[in-house]
Amino acid sequence: MLGFFLSVGLLWVSGSSAQESPSAKPLVRACPDSWNDAALSSKKKQSSGKNKIAPKPSGACIELASSPLDIQEYLQAYGRQQRWAISADQLNEDSWAFSLELDADELIRDTAADSNPKGIAWTHGSVRVHIQTVQLPDGFARTIVRASFRGFGRNSDQFAVHREYWEL
Repeated sequence: MLGFFLSVGLLWVSGSSAQESPSAKPLVRACPDSWNDAALSSKKKQSSGKNKIAPKPSGACIELASSPLDIQEYLQAYGRQQRWAISADQLNEDSWAFSLELDADELIRDTAADSNPKGIAWTHGSVRVHIQTVQLPDGFARTIVRASFRGFGRNSDQFAVHREYWEL
């Protein structure tokens, strides 16, 4: 899912006008390695009690030479064009959060194999996606995509505690 949004960024570039000279400003660039540090430090501050270190949130980041509004409109139009079964969406000019329902095959395909508990017969899942775009001072806009997956299924171990869902 996250790789998909990076490929959408490349589609954005290919749909834009080509650069006229090698010295022209690029249309897309990678985010600096520190793009995820702010989320990590805010998570550390939230934990209380013992010195828990929150895992670094996963996500994807890309910087485009455009406005946050244009990027968000482009991504939302792309989602409509693909006819995604979007539910519970919340949007404004610089962010978009939505949920997608997944069948068992899509859930397994889109999550890391090591995050899936063994012995679960998956029935379906969902992914909550949050896309945030922030204007940078140099004319680029940083777009960060984060996704969290939930899997629903039945544990083959009859003595295991039954759960409604698993965070993947």
